[in-house]
Amino acid sequence: MTETEIVKKDLEEIYIGNLNTVDADLKLPLKGRNGSSFQWESKEILFISHDGKVTRPTFGVGNRKVTLQVEAKYLGSRASRVFEATVLEEPRKVRVKEIKKVIVHAEPGKRAELPPVVIVLEENGDAVTLPVMWDAYEPKKEEGILCVCGAAEDTEKKALAEIHYEKKKSVENKVRDKAVLVSFPAGSVTLKPGSMFYEAQEKMAEFLKKTDDDQMLYNFRAAAGLDTKGAQPMTGWDAPECNLKGHTTGHYLSALALSYSASGDEVLKKKMDYMVSGLFHCQKALEEKGWHKGFLSAYGEEQFDLLEEYTTYPTIWAPYYTLDKIMSGLYDCCTLGENHQALELLQRMGDWVYERLSVLTKEQRDRMWSMYIAGEFGGMIGILVKLYEKAGKERYYRAAEYFRNEKLFYPMAENVDTLKDMHANQHIPQIIGALEMYKAKGETRYLDIARNFWDMVTKGHVYTIGGTGETEMFHMAGHLTDYLTDKSAESCASYNMLRLTSGLFRMKPAGSRMDYYENTLCNHVLSSMSHAYDGGTTYFMPLRPGGQKEFSTEENTCCHGTGLESRFRYMEDIYMDSQESVYINLYIPSVLKTDKIHIEQTEETCGVIRFTVRIYGDKEAAFRVPGWTDGFEIRIGEEIYREAAADGYIHIRRNWNQETTVIVREIYTMREIVSPDNRKFRSLAYGPYILAEVSEEEAFRPLPDLQKMRRTENGKCLEFTEGQRRFVPLAEIDHEKYHVYFMK
Repeated sequence: MTETEIVKKDLEEIYIGNLNTVDADLKLPLKGRNGSSFQWESKEILFISHDGKVTRPTFGVGNRKVTLQVEAKYLGSRASRVFEATVLEEPRKVRVKEIKKVIVHAEPGKRAELPPVVIVLEENGDAVTLPVMWDAYEPKKEEGILCVCGAAEDTEKKALAEIHYEKKKSVENKVRDKAVLVSFPAGSVTLKPGSMFYEAQEKMAEFLKKTDDDQMLYNFRAAAGLDTKGAQPMTGWDAPECNLKGHTTGHYLSALALSYSASGDEVLKKKMDYMVSGLFHCQKALEEKGWHKGFLSAYGEEQFDLLEEYTTYPTIWAPYYTLDKIMSGLYDCCTLGENHQALELLQRMGDWVYERLSVLTKEQRDRMWSMYIAGEFGGMIGILVKLYEKAGKERYYRAAEYFRNEKLFYPMAENVDTLKDMHANQHIPQIIGALEMYKAKGETRYLDIARNFWDMVTKGHVYTIGGTGETEMFHMAGHLTDYLTDKSAESCASYNMLRLTSGLFRMKPAGSRMDYYENTLCNHVLSSMSHAYDGGTTYFMPLRPGGQKEFSTEENTCCHGTGLESRFRYMEDIYMDSQESVYINLYIPSVLKTDKIHIEQTEETCGVIRFTVRIYGDKEAAFRVPGWTDGFEIRIGEEIYREAAADGYIHIRRNWNQETTVIVREIYTMREIVSPDNRKFRSLAYGPYILAEVSEEEAFRPLPDLQKMRRTENGKCLEFTEGQRRFVPLAEIDHEKYHVYFMK
């Protein structure tokens, strides 16, 4: 390389951690891999010094953005690069008004499981949790109530628990409700050309095909001491010096399996099999190097050792989160890609997790899982429960139970919103895990946790587009317009909220759940993808006036990872099956084809969908009536259906054995959506799509006059003008600056 190329390359490879949520000192490198020397300058030394020392703003001041500039020198060449860091304000001090009494149940003579936290009501009305140490006690040997005191952290107020000793039958309270709806087999549903969903799927499939498999295996082979086959190192969060390396490879496995199941493309199948085989050899080599049997990661076991010593982020970075991505990817390769070697790897990893965590005490695990970022474990609960159901080994379910995070589960079970200041995507997958535990064993507490959490988030923590969180964090419920920034609505969080919504919907179909699903799918997840063939996904969806999307490509963020998968999950919930009905949930041009069912839907114009339906046997077709429509009707010949049942669907039972044409009309109207926390803020929607105004102005724009909105002359049914102003669906915005919230 030339001097100039060396400087450029070293600057590109700089990675100093996740700069969106800085709460600890930064390690600023002074030298590049190819020999460049670095000189750092902070533009706000009050919060980040020139050498990376962080001073967090006091609580109430707010988070602070700090620009860091690095100059690289190599011989006679120089160049610079700019980073922007968000320094989180210090945590607020809890002002305790009341500690909620804990009530638990146990059998006489047995110890009760008291939660490691208590729910605290603050003087301002907020609810939070505080760690608690319970006094020693002897269980009652007969029925009755035993009171136990505890000391809550950072307060002199005493915590109180009531243990209700009752007969076993009263304590168990287990009722197993199986899922009402199931997915159709992989490959049964395909998207039709012509929609934004299809275009996004095809672009991502092309990106996957040109992705270097050996680069995706680089960190694993390097950790195992194997030949890296001349591949270039990964970048960003997967760079060799980053503690989260390996997570993108897990998402890549899932993406390949999903894409193959959607298309049947053998090129994708071949790539998937190559990846699994490569990881198989890495797992064997890691064991030969002395790591415990079954361990598989892009680094050694040191991060797991440090987590058990309660080492904080960023010294370590969520080792179980990365493990989940790898395990989930292998599971998808097994179930969707029919790769049996993937199941073998997965079971060994499950054994490793069980052996590791089974020797720790509950207190140790509780403390680990309550740690910010370091203790983040993603979907470990869910993947271990699925492995238990797939392999039939009880130890995998017990391993899933080791990840119960009562700091989250306990207040959710009590239906108290303590989400403020909690990391959104750290906890949504844990709730998905709770639902999986309910489905596996039938403990109703876990179903309550999942339902209560979903209600809290969707009623008090989501923006107009369905996304949640700002700078990755939940904030005070009902204060959404206080957080219209460049870092609103993390893509990962919406990806996982859709998976949770789907799981709850399958337990009890409800149109309101699918309304949330459709809104988030159309206006956040679909909008998050780059319009190029570069695999890019937004980390955050800017909702400030004049915001501009930034698509994560080289940084390999968490949202880049989930973005690889989500383009192939669009079809997953368009249709669902039950013993009595075929549910049509989403109106997306697609085909469902099995031995006994053939449904095809084509959008003729905005809100008019033509179906051809053939269902052999005695099943009804259930069509969802969207909550946003001002009129909805179904025509089958001379028959007209308009009235939805209590579940929000029109259920039609007739002879579907002959191919039948069905015309569905959703009435698209221009409507304004009032922000529930501040009526001055409005968004604009047409049908299911949120409309964004294309404008570089950085002050809030006035809400347009809906009576003066006109469809553009190009004939596109979702593009409008009002005078000189232009409005398009947020999903059609690429790099243009835009507005989603308006003032009235």
